[in-house]
Amino acid sequence: MADFVHQAHRGADPEAIARAHAVYTPFALAFYDVVVHGLSNRFAWRCPTKRLLDLYAANLSPNHLEAGAGTGLFLDRAGVDFDRLVLLDINEHCLKRAGRRLARFELTLRQANLLAPLEPTEPFDSIGLTYVLHCLPGAMSEKLAVLDHLRPAMAEGAVLFGATILGRGVRVNGPARALLDIYNAKGVFDNREDDLETLTDGLRRRFATVDIDRQGCVALFRAS
Repeated sequence: MADFVHQAHRGADPEAIARAHAVYTPFALAFYDVVVHGLSNRFAWRCPTKRLLDLYAANLSPNHLEAGAGTGLFLDRAGVDFDRLVLLDINEHCLKRAGRRLARFELTLRQANLLAPLEPTEPFDSIGLTYVLHCLPGAMSEKLAVLDHLRPAMAEGAVLFGATILGRGVRVNGPARALLDIYNAKGVFDNREDDLETLTDGLRRRFATVDIDRQGCVALFRAS
C-alpha cells in the first residue's frame, strides 16, 4: 500500500496553479491515456507516445521520483523493478489513479507544488518531469524554478529527464492549433511563449550535461 504524504502548497499565483490541474478529475483521467497518449501525441503534437516510452526506457533507475504523476502509464510500461518509487503531484486524483496502477511496487504518493521548494528527501538516481512544464503558469524562465527545487533530490550522477509541449518556434497543424487555443484559454496550458531556446538555456545553466531534442511540438530532454 502506498504512503500518502501531504506537503503545504506554497508558491506564486495559486489561482493559476489551481486552474492548471483542476481539469484532472477522476472522470477526465479515465479518458486521459486514450485522448493524450493515443490521439493528441500522434496527431496534434506529432510526437508518438512510443518516443516518450523510449525516453523512459533509456533513463529510468530503480530509485526513481516521478515529478508529475499523470496516470502512471510510462512507469507501468517501463519494465523496471523499482526498489524505491515516489510519485509527486499537486493533484490528488492523479496520485490516486497512478498509485492504483503502480500498486505492485512499494511506492509513496506525495502531494506537493513543484513551484515551491520541496521537503528534503533521500536522493534519487532518476527523476521524470514529463508533460509538466507546459501546464505551469508563467514564463519558461520562471517555470524552470522547478529544476532548482528538484536538483537537491538528485544523487551524484543522477539524471533528470522529461518532455514538454512548446508553444513558440514550432510548426503547428490544425489539431495542435485548436488544442493550444482551448487549453491556454482554460488555463490548462500556459505555453504560448515556451520555446526550445529558453528551455535549453535554462537546463544548461543548471546541469553539466544536457541532451535535448525536438519531435513535432515536443521538446524531449535529459540532464545530469
